[in-house]
Amino acid sequence: MKLSIFTDMLGCESFEGALQHSKELGFENIDLRGKLNGTTIDTISLEQAKYLSLLIQENHLKVSSLSSWAVNPCTFTGQPAYRNDDENHHKKMSTVLDRLFDLADIFSTSFIRIYSLYRQEDFNLLPEEEKKKQYKYNAEIMCKHAEHARERGKILLVENEPPTLTSNCEELGILLNYSNHPNLKINWDIVNGWRAGEYPTLEMYNHIKGSVYQTHLKGASRLSNSITKENQYGTFGNFAIAGKDDFGHEPLMKALADYDPQAILTIDTHYPSFYQQDKIGEVEVAHQTKEFFDGILKKEGVHE
Repeated sequence: MKLSIFTDMLGCESFEGALQHSKELGFENIDLRGKLNGTTIDTISLEQAKYLSLLIQENHLKVSSLSSWAVNPCTFTGQPAYRNDDENHHKKMSTVLDRLFDLADIFSTSFIRIYSLYRQEDFNLLPEEEKKKQYKYNAEIMCKHAEHARERGKILLVENEPPTLTSNCEELGILLNYSNHPNLKINWDIVNGWRAGEYPTLEMYNHIKGSVYQTHLKGASRLSNSITKENQYGTFGNFAIAGKDDFGHEPLMKALADYDPQAILTIDTHYPSFYQQDKIGEVEVAHQTKEFFDGILKKEGVHE
């Protein structure tokens, strides 16, 4: 299993600086998203991308995946930026994907993170038949994009995000069941499941077992006094340093090693959201997080 890191989580405004820190921390793989010398994966020009690709090669690093915010962009508050039934939106997303496929060619990666369609605020109150209809429609749209990816030799990784129709493992599993496309796989952000109200257990992992091609790794603390008889795990409180947090990572990491050894393990600390007492610097948090997960992988005998 490969450990990777988002370069924009290292606190560097300079991409060159982020590459240097990545090497010093012992990473061989990186993920690209933001802070790409003033651009992001969704705004960078192809010429700029070619220049950064050369820098990556010169530093003997490899790109694991491209992480886009532009495919079905998430809106965490207020009205969504598009309608799920808007065909013009889906055509626009196809154009966005074409550009991302071009970038993936430049950065020599096959994987692109995207989002599902948005989740209306009262979704959980809808009748089961209406939920099923929306899940099926989401899968239909994702399959069209996955077929586009197949034509370009790429694989789309759908992430679980609370404002989408794949907010947790159960819903990711529903997408897999309805889509069944070889170029549509899962990027499991484990802590995002807790944020969405589903504590990530081995039972929940069973919904996506065998289809996880990437995870986002971070720590999490629970909300104080949130453990109750009805809620034995408590409620997600905030992001924290993995290994010094309230989440039990080890059983899930072992299960991933056993059933999804192809998964890229990408450190995504979410450092800017940390509580003040944990503000010890982005690079140091990345270092401690890597040491923690390195230790688990070595224990399981799956570290590359």
